[in-house]
Amino acid sequence: MNFLRQLVRGVLDAWRRLSASARVNIILAGLAAILVIALVAWFGAQPQYVTLSAGLTPQEATRIADVLAQNDIAWREEGNYERILVPVADRSRVQLLLAEANLPVGHAVPPGWELFQETELMTNQWLQNVRFMRAIQGELQKQLNAFDFVEYSHVLIREAPDELFRDEQKASEAAVTLKVRRQPSDREIKALVSLIDRAGGPHLDANNITITTTEGNALWLPPQEGFTSLASTKLEAVADWEAQREGKIRQILRDLGRKGTVSVSAQINFDEKEETREVISEGTELSTYTTETTTTPMETPPAGAPGAAANPPEGIVPTVGGVQEESTEEITNFEPSVTRIHTKSEPGNVLKYNVAVVVEGDYEQPAAGGEGAAAEPQYAGLTDEARTAIQALVTAAVAGGEIPAEVSVHDMPLAIEGLVATTAAVEEAVESERWDQWMQIAASAGQILLIIIGFLLVRRFLRRAIIRPEEEEMEEEAVEIPEATREDLRRQEVSSEISNLAGRDPDSVAALLRSWMTEEED
Repeated sequence: MNFLRQLVRGVLDAWRRLSASARVNIILAGLAAILVIALVAWFGAQPQYVTLSAGLTPQEATRIADVLAQNDIAWREEGNYERILVPVADRSRVQLLLAEANLPVGHAVPPGWELFQETELMTNQWLQNVRFMRAIQGELQKQLNAFDFVEYSHVLIREAPDELFRDEQKASEAAVTLKVRRQPSDREIKALVSLIDRAGGPHLDANNITITTTEGNALWLPPQEGFTSLASTKLEAVADWEAQREGKIRQILRDLGRKGTVSVSAQINFDEKEETREVISEGTELSTYTTETTTTPMETPPAGAPGAAANPPEGIVPTVGGVQEESTEEITNFEPSVTRIHTKSEPGNVLKYNVAVVVEGDYEQPAAGGEGAAAEPQYAGLTDEARTAIQALVTAAVAGGEIPAEVSVHDMPLAIEGLVATTAAVEEAVESERWDQWMQIAASAGQILLIIIGFLLVRRFLRRAIIRPEEEEMEEEAVEIPEATREDLRRQEVSSEISNLAGRDPDSVAALLRSWMTEEED
């Protein structure tokens, strides 16, 4: 408080010692500064206007102005009421009001499916196709304008006609121009491309879509042939596959409590193949025809005594000589069965993983009480069991048993602790050097500040040491003007006559003066 009182007292003392002109100049400078600050604050507080609706007809502009006036919302117009602008803070509320009043919001959008609500007497297939494409473009523009970063859009789609043969089919093309409020992210750009691709028909794909901004910046261009197309999409897929596998392996090493580094290389096939195979089997049996013939000669047994075969014993069948004939034939009819196998392999299939893992092994502590008690631990490396376990875990994490993987596990002392210590030392040295630079800058600034403070103190002491005399008020004394006598008037007349004579005849005046001087000497 004492310091503040001294400061106020010093300011008032300095103000009293100023002259009137200096006080007026200070007051005028202060008023000018206040005026500038007030103007800056006033212009800064003015609302920022953005486009609410554009491409309006006079009737629509009049209706929108009535809605804004009824809700006490500030607005401006441009281009003879072709555009209506409102403050940024009121834009969302005004859009809701205009939507409730069925008034256009934003830039003009071509009509969509409502084109088909109008019926025409004279029409043909070509006109129907044109209206269909106009409707698709209008609906697509409405969907694009729904994104918060899109102010308005313009879509042009050139649809390729359908061809009978696939080799002769041409691709459709789409050109989209966007007025963006901010730069969209890669994910938002991919969403735009997918939306346009799905709305453009069966013959439109991402390779024939172009998206640009009104400022001329390209958001999406068709990929080029060769390595450029590989870098635009396929290289990103390879990087994603490898990064995902490397992350899984690093997590495994962290869980095992081991330090190491991982490198994964994925061989991915981006070729799309279609293969058709036919397998012919015997099929179903239709009919069978069988014929069998067998001929067997029969020899006559030796004859016995007459009447021996007349009464044979029980169980014995008498044989009679002759020929036995038997035929067999079998014919089977089959209908062959044909199996057609159509195989289509999608692009992006991983053929093989090549994985290299470098892991820090174990360390052996020196025996307690021995000569090497104070020595550093010795590197022992990985055991066969640990190496096999790590290789099995890495293989399971990368391929999962379905995709072939070549995994190599190496162990070496990584010396990460020493590297961390060295890095910390380097960072500490850099930080120390930066701190020294800041200290030098602060010391220089402190010296300049001390010089300024010393100058102000010396100036203050000198001003106190100078004793200024107080201005004394001089009282004006009344001076009496004496009255002129006749002799004084006579002298004045003589003086004027002599002055006039000296101008006309200076020789006579000189002679007269000499005579007066001679008389005074006598």
